[in-house]
Amino acid sequence: MKKIIFSLFIVLFVVGCAKKEIAINEESTAVEEEPIETNIVEVQEAEKKDIIEDGTIIGSIYFDYDKFDIRKDMVETLDDGIEKINDNPEMNVVVEGNTDEFGSDEYNFALSNRRALAVQKALTTRGVAKDKISIVSFGKTKPICTDKSEECYQKNRRGDIRLIK
Repeated sequence: MKKIIFSLFIVLFVVGCAKKEIAINEESTAVEEEPIETNIVEVQEAEKKDIIEDGTIIGSIYFDYDKFDIRKDMVETLDDGIEKINDNPEMNVVVEGNTDEFGSDEYNFALSNRRALAVQKALTTRGVAKDKISIVSFGKTKPICTDKSEECYQKNRRGDIRLIK
């Protein structure tokens, strides 16, 4: 009995594994190619976007002596900063008000606060959400230039726009 079952198994195995001829229809050999969609535009836009590190100053708005209104020549700098803010929606903004060394500490802290508020107002007027922006007043405590010249004093009369996480 074992021989019969074994022989039957061998026959079924050979018959089941036999090669079968497949008829190929000449008309059906043409394969239609589907267009491959690429995301070239997305890749190019991602390459254009600069990676901005936490704490980077993306713009400095300069002010005239004893003033806190934004000058017309600073609007382009402001707009460039807004573009960088919009390109980095995961980051928040800190506006840092600064002054030159003239005047008392109290006066300069108040003036730098008004400068920071002026930049904040300009950013929100142009579409940046107010809750993304915080301000800080440094007065004359954080000069970027310490020379005794008008050019140096002008560099210290500023509102820095900084991106933070």
